[in-house]
Amino acid sequence: MHINMKYYIVSIGAIFISLGIGMLVGFNLNYDEEITKQQEAMIGDLNVRFEELKETNHTLEKDLKFLQENYDNSINFINKNVDSIIKDKLIDKNIGILSTNQENNYNEELKDVLTNAGAEVSFDITLMNNIFNSEKVKELSEVLQIEFKNSKEVLNYIVTCLKEDLAYDKLNILQEIEIIKINYISDSYKNYSSVVLAGGNNGELSEKLFNTVDKQLIEILKNENKHIVGVERSDSKFSYSKLYLDSKVSSVDNIETSIGKLSLVMLLEDSNILGKFGVGEDSDSLIPYKKQ
Repeated sequence: MHINMKYYIVSIGAIFISLGIGMLVGFNLNYDEEITKQQEAMIGDLNVRFEELKETNHTLEKDLKFLQENYDNSINFINKNVDSIIKDKLIDKNIGILSTNQENNYNEELKDVLTNAGAEVSFDITLMNNIFNSEKVKELSEVLQIEFKNSKEVLNYIVTCLKEDLAYDKLNILQEIEIIKINYISDSYKNYSSVVLAGGNNGELSEKLFNTVDKQLIEILKNENKHIVGVERSDSKFSYSKLYLDSKVSSVDNIETSIGKLSLVMLLEDSNILGKFGVGEDSDSLIPYKKQ
């Protein structure tokens, strides 16, 4: 029988292709076996590590529960004993209160905290929103025969009055024009060495307000070598804590709580502590501590 060369070549090619396919299938079968062994080993290793992680997580949960219980017990203890803890911590200290927001309603609480800690409250003054009112500032200029160009000059006048005689009489003129509200001034107001700035704000222009009032006031008081601590409530929509720290002033962001009151006393007791303390997201710690 005559064999067609073309058929012969195709047949040989088909044989080689079949051999190649057989070899490839065999190789893949062996390769799949290796992959399966590797997968089984990896799964076994993952199971071991998973069990280790479960055990570690269980231990961490126990530790966290223990720490939370300790934290809750500590807070409860401070809540019940804050008055005895802060008693006499500020004895012989004269401290003033300046509220930079007329909406603040915790000045009386601040006064109680300072008094309970043994401090003498030198003054308690609230700055009213009219400090920004150009007409009111102009009226003040006319009454006092002193030209006030801006709110900083009014602030400077207030601080100046607090180191001179007859401060109440002088400041009462500002009160009559509704630029400030005098809540209290002691007979020994000139002896103050520290100031509590009651800040925090719920307005939209809060940073501008801080820069216009608090920041300027901090600069003026520091020039008088006064120790300053900023405080605010934890529900303030606009926190001043970072702005205070930028001005090198320590702050407490939960002054309405017992732990916040303790923090305030600790900061007034030790002027070398600098930081943001309280419950805010960027707070340095819950209560002040001095780094060694």
